[in-house]
Amino acid sequence: MTAPVVTAAAGSLVGARVKVAARDINVSYGDKQALFDVSLDAPDRSVTAFIGPSGCGKTTFLRCINRMNDTIEGCRVTGSLQIDGKEAYGRDVDPVVLRTRVGMVFQKPNPFPKSIYENVAYGPRIHGMAKSKADMDIVVEKSLRRAGLWEEVKDRLSQSGTSLSGGQQQRLVIARTVAVDPDVILMDEPCSALDPIATAKIEGLIDEMRENYCIIIVTHSMAQAARVSQKTAFFHLGKLIETGATEEIFTNPRDSRTQDYITGRFG
Repeated sequence: MTAPVVTAAAGSLVGARVKVAARDINVSYGDKQALFDVSLDAPDRSVTAFIGPSGCGKTTFLRCINRMNDTIEGCRVTGSLQIDGKEAYGRDVDPVVLRTRVGMVFQKPNPFPKSIYENVAYGPRIHGMAKSKADMDIVVEKSLRRAGLWEEVKDRLSQSGTSLSGGQQQRLVIARTVAVDPDVILMDEPCSALDPIATAKIEGLIDEMRENYCIIIVTHSMAQAARVSQKTAFFHLGKLIETGATEEIFTNPRDSRTQDYITGRFG
């Protein structure tokens, strides 16, 4: 399938290579429309933050990128969504394979009830990414290092992943996500269940990881969006109101609704 050519969406960062390009995305759950004509670019090797009040469509749009909405009965998605220029909703695209390229970290840490080692090794093993135990050991160590967790767990890899603290569990989930070499990492409120110290570690990790990945994060914390992202998109009532460089969105928004949300007049 030849993907249609898409033009740059409003709010694109000048000079940044586009990793995810969405055009006119509409999402409906039965008779209820949740997203209206969303067009957005997410640059590679950068963090894009989605902000907005609860129920505004942030997570719905996030779930379009790895086709998680496919799992919801009655959900309908229209429009174009491309990753590296290839249509994510093309007939030749296997959603299971797509989700190895587009990893997702959820709100609540969800390690498997397996050892720390097996949590990380699970994805590479089912996808045949390691030919031997030695190869798998390298993958596991590399992934745990990328998640900033190796030094804390290297002497207890056989212990259960659920025995770790909340912040460590979330970093283990991130290690599990990067172990299959994704192109895009989606994060849905990854720090909402964590204390401030664990949150700071995750935010520092996100800042390091953006050198290698396109990261898209949903957050209710505007302070967090300002700290970790280079681009911000503001959603309201299922519509993308404004998108642009994070500094511009927070200091000089073009739309009064963005200004009102950022200054706490509603939310």
